[in-house]
Amino acid sequence: MQHSYLLSVISFGKLIKMLVRNNGISFRYIGRLLFLLQGSIWASVFNKAENIKISRKKLKNLNHNTGPVFIIGHWRTGSTFLHQLLSIDNYFSTPSVVKVSVPESFLVSEKYFRKIMSKVVAEKRPMDNVKLGPDEPQEDEYAIVKMNKNTALERIFFRRKKSDFLYDLKNFMENEKLSQKWKSNFSIFAAKLIYKDKNAIALFKNPFHSYRVETLKEMFPNAKFIHIHRNPLKVIPSTQRMWNIVGPQNLLAGKWQDVSIDNTIEMFNSLYNGMKIQLNKLSAEDFAEIRFEDLENDTINVLKSLYSSLNIKYTESFENDVKGFLDSLSSYKKNKYTLDDVSIKKICKGCEKFINDYNYEV
Repeated sequence: MQHSYLLSVISFGKLIKMLVRNNGISFRYIGRLLFLLQGSIWASVFNKAENIKISRKKLKNLNHNTGPVFIIGHWRTGSTFLHQLLSIDNYFSTPSVVKVSVPESFLVSEKYFRKIMSKVVAEKRPMDNVKLGPDEPQEDEYAIVKMNKNTALERIFFRRKKSDFLYDLKNFMENEKLSQKWKSNFSIFAAKLIYKDKNAIALFKNPFHSYRVETLKEMFPNAKFIHIHRNPLKVIPSTQRMWNIVGPQNLLAGKWQDVSIDNTIEMFNSLYNGMKIQLNKLSAEDFAEIRFEDLENDTINVLKSLYSSLNIKYTESFENDVKGFLDSLSSYKKNKYTLDDVSIKKICKGCEKFINDYNYEV
């Protein structure tokens, strides 16, 4: 699947409403529209089937006595690696690629779409060598954009303005107002994750949630947060590369303008500063912070410490599964970036507060 994959299998009604409020698509993307339309018909059919079989009222009554747990932090900080590790633990139930693809029907449609997606989903993510498949853990923002109108990720599909995507995204996220409809839909999605196993804890990984800590804590009083961070000299160029690959592949209107290093730094600081203000309002047992470099170099001990700080039971069986997973990554190769002196100076100056706060050597 090469194009428009972020919106694939959105329901017909949601797709049409999104197109209307964004003034339609550019003619060059008609092929992408046809791809989305055929998937939207099946999505709508399965959405109806799930609504008939399982009432939203029943899902709303499910309690999150513990959790959910939210992994937050900027993009490209190793949050996917942490998400993969924690999802190994049967204690957690986390969104998968197929679940975020059909968020409104996966309780009845997952087995059908898994068969289809196993044949069309690429083996690796477009921006790196991370494994991608129907059952791999995935960011829930890709579900949110299909359940609600005018959400953050919608900014990426329609680029008629001659502006940097991250410039627009930063302004949107700093002023985002989450409606009751948004809260209700997300609560339902979280409940569906634990519907069949009510002893499980919902686990989410989503950089956008870094702006929503206070609201999520209000929605889920027992929620816990894990902030993972990484050296900005790695994060900034990796983030630029990610958006400049994902953006053009999912564009429906306008022309993509490559994100700049300046706007990437501004977005980085916006997310970090807004998140820290909200995290500082939480009690110590409700959030933890870890450094990606430590997680990568001493995975087992960092996980033990993380579980202890969040009062989550760490088991020997989980540790053995983690070791097996780490062994499977022995041939994995990370992307490498060569920065010129000007870019290095920009990042060091622009992210100076973050670098000092977390004692990074640059």
